[in-house]
Amino acid sequence: MIEEYNTVIKNPKKVITRFASCYPNIYRVAMSSMGYQIIYDYLNAREDIYCERVIYPQTKSIETRSDLADFDIVSFTLQFEEDYFNMIDMLKHSNIPLESKDRTKDHPLVIAGGPCATSNPLPISNFIDLFVIGDAELILDEIIDVNSDTNNPRADIYDFLEIPGVYKPGHPTKIQQVKNMKDAWRPIYQIVTKTDDKRFTPAFGSNAFLMEVSRGCTRGCRFCMSGCMYRPRREVPLKTLIETAIKTRQVTGQNKVALLGEAVSDYSRIEELCWKLTEEGFQIATPSLRVESVSDELLEILKENGLKTITIAPETIEKQRWKLNKPMTDQQIIETIDRAMSLKLKVKMYLLLGTPYETSDDIMELINFLRDITSKAVRYNTIKTSVNPLIPKPHTPLQYMGFDYDNLNKKFKTYSSRLKYKHKQENLKKATKQYILTNSGVELNKLLKIGHNIHFKDWYKIAYKINETKNNKKKILPWHEIDVGIKESFLRKEYEKMKESQITPWCESDGCYKCGSC
Repeated sequence: MIEEYNTVIKNPKKVITRFASCYPNIYRVAMSSMGYQIIYDYLNAREDIYCERVIYPQTKSIETRSDLADFDIVSFTLQFEEDYFNMIDMLKHSNIPLESKDRTKDHPLVIAGGPCATSNPLPISNFIDLFVIGDAELILDEIIDVNSDTNNPRADIYDFLEIPGVYKPGHPTKIQQVKNMKDAWRPIYQIVTKTDDKRFTPAFGSNAFLMEVSRGCTRGCRFCMSGCMYRPRREVPLKTLIETAIKTRQVTGQNKVALLGEAVSDYSRIEELCWKLTEEGFQIATPSLRVESVSDELLEILKENGLKTITIAPETIEKQRWKLNKPMTDQQIIETIDRAMSLKLKVKMYLLLGTPYETSDDIMELINFLRDITSKAVRYNTIKTSVNPLIPKPHTPLQYMGFDYDNLNKKFKTYSSRLKYKHKQENLKKATKQYILTNSGVELNKLLKIGHNIHFKDWYKIAYKINETKNNKKKILPWHEIDVGIKESFLRKEYEKMKESQITPWCESDGCYKCGSC
């Protein structure tokens, strides 16, 4: 059984626009999404809009049990590439034609946003009328207003394309971002979920609310899509965060706050923030922490607040980290783990295989490094590792790099067979699909109509074709019409610097290196 509090109840007949906010993944994932909570709270603050949630596998809204076809606008939040299949499934089971070209003026306008839509919307462009590129609170109001003023949104599609951040293939656009976090939307009336069923419990628990401390990251890790797309880093003022936490606790009844951002521990006053929240009686939760910015004081505060596990991302061996522009030393990692274990905290580590110019000797060095670290475990499961293949992403220096399934398969076999402890690893076939969903162009639309019934041999062939295309420097990358602010010349330069393991220093400590985002 699930109970929800703070859901918005309006009379659908007394609003101008009915907006279906769809999340093509399961409930616990949807309700753990800050962006999804922002859209719901932001739109429902307008009296003329009723925003309702539709969460996979359902195709009817939670609030009024309305079908997707009953809404004026149907919007998908795309956080993960594999959610494309769920999105297509939701459309197939609604009374809306799957492809945009088959819809009439009587059908809802179908839009999509989120990191996947912003990075490369081409693979699903036949199914979506318009894409939202960037922060929703800067774009959705205008889309809704234009839609309200027309009787046929498809006939007046060019009116939407005049809105900054609205994209349709053939009409280049630039990402829209909140420049000052004082102006960012902070959802106070967050939905509270009460349930004994773990399948529906949000990631941070049913007793927590979400709070965004910053957006963007400028560390410059060469494999990180969000670190490239959402520059520069922008912080919420400390006073605003404390006030927001207190107000949200008053309306949710929740005493645990989950601090969110691309780089939470990089927040310039993170220790002070945590101390002040503790003084106000809050419990604190965080996602992964950056080794470079985890202080003894921060770990002690988090431990006092009930933290049981810290999550860090060493990625690979020290030599390879330099290629990825992640210049943390092995000693820094070991010291962080030692500090955590002295506080009786568990440690979870995220690792990558398939980093640029990686050799079999590098794999053995990583295995030995992990053996040394895991030998520190005072009891079973004190240290856990999760290894994933590196997947080149758009708008990063690695966007010019291919994905070699066969080579990775050999590396994973070497890695897995030599580690005695239990570890988690990504399925390589699934990773191959993700590479294709991330790096393809409009040609993938036709295949995606089939849904999950695509044989792996077909995925394998497509990955090979994408690799061939990337090897041809004259070929234009599918997402070239999306301007996320970072210069292609900068990305090319960063790609070349990997060969010599050259570091591009953190601009916040060493000054601007003119990537273009500012």
